Amino acid sequence: MTAGKIRSCRQCFLLLVWFFLGGLGIGPVALADSPAIAVIYPDIREPYRGIFLKIIKGIENKLKKTVKIYPLEKDYDIEAVKYYLRKAQIQGVIVLGSRGLSAAKDLQFMFHVVVGAVLISPNGEDLTGISLTPDPAILFQKLLEIDPRIKRITLIYNRDQTEWLIERAVKAARFYSIEINTFPVENIREAATLYRDILQHLEEGKDAIWLPQDSTIDEQAILPLILKKSWERNLAVFSSNLAHIPRGALFALYPDNERMGQSLAALALEEIKNNKRSIGIIPLRDLLTAVNTRTADHLGLNLTSRMKQNFDLSFPAR
Repeated sequence: MTAGKIRSCRQCFLLLVWFFLGGLGIGPVALADSPAIAVIYPDIREPYRGIFLKIIKGIENKLKKTVKIYPLEKDYDIEAVKYYLRKAQIQGVIVLGSRGLSAAKDLQFMFHVVVGAVLISPNGEDLTGISLTPDPAILFQKLLEIDPRIKRITLIYNRDQTEWLIERAVKAARFYSIEINTFPVENIREAATLYRDILQHLEEGKDAIWLPQDSTIDEQAILPLILKKSWERNLAVFSSNLAHIPRGALFALYPDNERMGQSLAALALEEIKNNKRSIGIIPLRDLLTAVNTRTADHLGLNLTSRMKQNFDLSFPAR
């Protein structure tokens, strides 16, 4: 074979490799360095530390590389945090927990910042992130899977903390052809009065009560009242708080921490790619399901073996 033919064959081979790698998404563009992203999380003890590390694992899985991490002490120095991030040439920062949220407000004008693993509502905040509040659409979908008899949902909520979810909830209820009655309140006293009145008028097999993650649910007084009356009247109660399940709520949705980490990483990449400073706050869609089977039995619900296998947590433990 002549030198010219060998050179021609080599060029054809390299061209094929070029197209092959490009087709797999690992061509020159994909091989370019991805943005430098750091994760800031509270420096706390186990078991809570393990939750944040699980989220970081999800972030790294999405980015396909390790990230710079910065454990945030209780009395952190924000200037030291900024120095660390600048020195590492960080472009995007994912902040976790309430301590991270506090730092985010100081960092958002210097870096692309995404907030996660904290209960947060937009309320005029110019931030990007995922609240720990479950998406109403997924809550309603799970409700109807577990109890398809439900036709109406009642929600009593704190106006300041939960108002941002109401439009989403109304749209989700319309999509699933169920009615939703929402009652905004300003404080626990108003919530307690409403619960005492409304619980008397709800119908077995038709009505469900949604317990939000806000200050309307007093764990010592209001929650026992709701669960006691709903048990006596055979009413379904579902919650955005996992802690309500052992106490008698029918089901709750809670975070899938690793998948949530992947979603936070995707948001960070989107914000950096589009050079945006805020995409907004969205509810959590990376969710697991916990069910109280004793409550389900009490309500006469037929939970199939397949349904039980798909629950991530069941109470009481068997």
